Amino acid sequence: MTTLSRITSAVALTGAAALLLAACSGGEAAPPPDRDLGTPRVGEIAPGALEGTTLTYAGPGGIFQEGQDEAIWQPFAEASGARMQMDAFDSGKLKAMADSGNVSWDIVDTSQVDTARNCGTLYEKIDRSKIDTSELHEGTITDDCMIPNVMYGFVIAYNTEVFGDDPPRSAADFFDTVRFPGKRTVPQTTYVDPQNLEFALMAEGVDLDRLQPEHIDQAIEKYQSLGDDMIAWSTGAQAQQQLESGEAVMGFVWSGRGYGAAEAGAPIAPVWDEWLVAIDSTAIPKGAKDPEASHAAINYFLGADQQAGMTELNSMSPVNVHAEPQVDETLSDWLASTRFETGRVPNFDFWVENYDAMASAWAAWVTGA
Repeated sequence: MTTLSRITSAVALTGAAALLLAACSGGEAAPPPDRDLGTPRVGEIAPGALEGTTLTYAGPGGIFQEGQDEAIWQPFAEASGARMQMDAFDSGKLKAMADSGNVSWDIVDTSQVDTARNCGTLYEKIDRSKIDTSELHEGTITDDCMIPNVMYGFVIAYNTEVFGDDPPRSAADFFDTVRFPGKRTVPQTTYVDPQNLEFALMAEGVDLDRLQPEHIDQAIEKYQSLGDDMIAWSTGAQAQQQLESGEAVMGFVWSGRGYGAAEAGAPIAPVWDEWLVAIDSTAIPKGAKDPEASHAAINYFLGADQQAGMTELNSMSPVNVHAEPQVDETLSDWLASTRFETGRVPNFDFWVENYDAMASAWAAWVTGA
């Protein structure tokens, strides 16, 4: 299982696929004026309804996007008559497209903070009448320009051989190096996810629904309080390796990377008593050439069977409440979607409003500036 390569560092696509994109990225004809897609039903598309249309999906690349393409986008293409192309998402490239008025992407996978901060400027507002969201978890739509893409968790992953008889169960336990001795690995990524700060504040007993700007520094100081018991990860792969090798006996990591360590045979288990929900945004770029087709494709993407098939191929948790992926016991232990009711959805209104302060404080800590 992989986790989304974030906004500033998407995986590049290579070879024939890239050549295909270069050849087909412009000059689309206008959508037919008499197109009738009917009333949207989640996971469905009228046969041949988008015949002659080409759509490009920009995502994170790797097994994540390959699984989505195989389980969702190619079946969508076969059913709808549309042609689906893959590209790698990058926020800088999207801005350049929008600024030039030449947008070649139709659907993208990005972060919730990105869509919330750029709704109406880089992203189109979603027309809710064109997408059936009845099978999504309540609270997973966090701004006017996004639809949930996949779900995962920011969770504590711990070594069962070290803490099997008395495992950590809370954010406070993670920071208790007396009761739970050993190295912890924590995120020190170049970007900052709100979940990183809310986890530390959760350990402090802060009311996360009543955040104030001063809580930003408080969260970072909580991490600093770990002292020599803290090691850092800057990529998901690094976090997974630290858990697998035993360099860290505990980590605050993406659930996908904890699963990766467990799948590799490491004695690693998740804590679901206190965890933070993470959801990628599916969005339509501002200036996309055929928004109607983009909406129809997203509506299909949300189907229970499509979502289940995706999970079976790329291990990411589905967002459709009725999706029932057939997975082994190890992956079942790490699926965030089956624990959604116990998770904490971050206070995005606060973090979007205070994004610059959050990003500045985080960068200063990570770089030691």
